[in-house]
Amino acid sequence: MMTRENRGVVRDMFYVSQGGYDTHSNMQMNVANRFSELNDALTAFVTEVKTQGLWNNVTLVQFSEFARTLDPNTGDGSDHAWGANHFHFGGQVAGGKVRGLYPDDFVQSPSNPLALSRGRMVPTYPWDAMWKGTAEWFGVDDGAEMLKVLPMHLNFPNRTYDAAELYDLFV
Repeated sequence: MMTRENRGVVRDMFYVSQGGYDTHSNMQMNVANRFSELNDALTAFVTEVKTQGLWNNVTLVQFSEFARTLDPNTGDGSDHAWGANHFHFGGQVAGGKVRGLYPDDFVQSPSNPLALSRGRMVPTYPWDAMWKGTAEWFGVDDGAEMLKVLPMHLNFPNRTYDAAELYDLFV
């Protein structure tokens, strides 16, 4: 990140992965251990980019390709589901907000189309929701470029966030 000017780039993208969240058993212990590791890594990263004076140039997005059931399985774990949680922070991120719609009913019933069996919830916002504004912050124009980056985002009118909603810089 410190060499970006010498390399002639405005933004870099890095991908880091942490496994161990496929918690079909012993979920509480496994997740607590993963969260401790994640917290330590994020604390060290934020401290370093702030020390380098790069905090306002950083956006960190956490995501998973799937969620977990809300109801436990027989091994004190959970199984694959929909409707995952993500977090998004950085120097210019308009933080301190929970986005999306939190369900008011988790019980499966004919009148609740969001709650499925065993605590599987249907998401109310697409995976693309946070990525549209993040892509705009990254410099992707809303138009032909955005269609290449997020080809499905137009399928979700009023269900994505633009940079003005996600970043203080654009307010």
